[in-house]
Amino acid sequence: MAEKPPGSAMHGCCKLAFAFLFALTVLPFGVRAEPVARIAVKIDEARLVRLDEDAAEIILGNPSIADVAVQGVRLLVITGKSYGSTNLIVLDSAGGTILSTRLGVAPNDDQLVTVYRGTLRQSLHCTPDCQHVLTIGDDRTQFEQLAESMQKKFGVSNAAAGGQ
Repeated sequence: MAEKPPGSAMHGCCKLAFAFLFALTVLPFGVRAEPVARIAVKIDEARLVRLDEDAAEIILGNPSIADVAVQGVRLLVITGKSYGSTNLIVLDSAGGTILSTRLGVAPNDDQLVTVYRGTLRQSLHCTPDCQHVLTIGDDRTQFEQLAESMQKKFGVSNAAAGGQ
């Protein structure tokens, strides 16, 4: 019986396996989604992000800057909490990356008025009447008084909602 030439099916199978293994080492493993450059969110506002695939795990770099709530397996609600930038990674059940992006959180300046008295700063939201708002960097005394008032208000409304 004659020997098989070097270009036979046996050698072709080895070449195919080698090409597959090489592709696994060179190509980015588990990344299917095109990277989103940046998602911009305003402080105290929410933004919807719809995913192309079912999410199994959410990783948020700094939860003091933004919050991510999952509404079903393909819908995220991102809420800006504080100034800054962080990252967001969404994985599928196999650990593959569905989304990897930067989150930028900025103030909502549309109706914001800032009053300076020497080195003290106060922020007001004017629509049309001006009311003090909690803003990072404002005068500490005014900020703490407003935060205390808001806590009391939320306590009263939560008690009423609970029937207490």
